[in-house]
Amino acid sequence: MAGHILLAEDDKALSALMQDFFRAAGVAVTPAYDGEQALTLAQARSFDLLVLDVMMPQLNGLEVCTAVRRESDVPVIFVTALGQEGDTLAGFRAGADDYITKPFSFPVLVAKAQALMRRARGLRLGETELGYGSILLDTATGAVTVDGAPVSLRPKETQILELLLREQGRTVSRDLLIERVWGVDFDGDERMVDRHVAGLRKALGTAAQHIKAVYGKGYRLGGS
Repeated sequence: MAGHILLAEDDKALSALMQDFFRAAGVAVTPAYDGEQALTLAQARSFDLLVLDVMMPQLNGLEVCTAVRRESDVPVIFVTALGQEGDTLAGFRAGADDYITKPFSFPVLVAKAQALMRRARGLRLGETELGYGSILLDTATGAVTVDGAPVSLRPKETQILELLLREQGRTVSRDLLIERVWGVDFDGDERMVDRHVAGLRKALGTAAQHIKAVYGKGYRLGGS
């Protein structure tokens, strides 16, 4: 999955719709239906993003965000019916990264969440690290891990992964893969690329779902 979010929304019908849109985009979702449950989950697990309603039973979203901010810089989006200027300012003062008022566009919410997760992931990575979802590559050593477990790749598979990570969200053509990985003097054919990508996918296991074949063009890591 391309990220894991905590979704705190006490309207179960709305929560179900939001979960459907996030999961369709490849994002894992853990739901909570009141503020106390949300805070307990946020403190017990590691999430890439929190999506919080403001008006919830037990604890409101502002209280949850304030408590989370004492120990974490995880991105937070408020999704709420409270749309006055004072409400928005209160949300940002509590530590929110974005504030969306209801009614809202589900695709826009998903896009904003993905952008925040990408930005946060980039800030957490070291200078020689590239990552997407559970995949992490240290470009200095060539070491690759998935969910923290080491993955053994052949040299050219590592080079392909690095290029896809650097261009994540964009389609990388087979011609560009050949040029960057095999060199301009390569006299083979595109099937060599496909065989190496197949080997890369096999080695990545469940994380292979992030590598998409784009018909007639090449491959893309991430994106919709």
